[in-house]
Amino acid sequence: MFSVRIAEGGSKKILPYVKRCLKEASREGRIDAALCSGGHADLLIVPRGAEAGSAGCLLLAGGQEAAPGQRAVRCGLGAGDQLSLSSIGRGSAMLSLQGELTTLGGTRLEQQEIPLALRGSPEPEAVLAAAGAMLLLDADPARGLRLT
Repeated sequence: MFSVRIAEGGSKKILPYVKRCLKEASREGRIDAALCSGGHADLLIVPRGAEAGSAGCLLLAGGQEAAPGQRAVRCGLGAGDQLSLSSIGRGSAMLSLQGELTTLGGTRLEQQEIPLALRGSPEPEAVLAAAGAMLLLDADPARGLRLT
């Protein structure tokens, strides 16, 4: 089981959405992960405005930079981001994996577009953080990802 922590002090808009998505996916067996509140984590999700700490992997949502030597995956709507959205609408989005990504379990994912099923109309940054975390936690993108 992977441990996941969300860095404190960041955007409050993404926190509830990401927590709900990860808890639901874990409960349904789509990922094998649990949220933790402190200490070292396998995955640290760093929303915009939060301080990056130490973890096995950082998911940087909103433009932060990782310290030299840290494994980091950047998600956002910019040209240099590894994960981006090519479209988003009510109830669905298309996640764009801009290059190869290795999951925490060691699976290599090639550049691809991954359909996302959404609940409501969440903020793009929240969608990117939740989808990026799901991919890094070994959710299978073959049939799309459900973020509900």
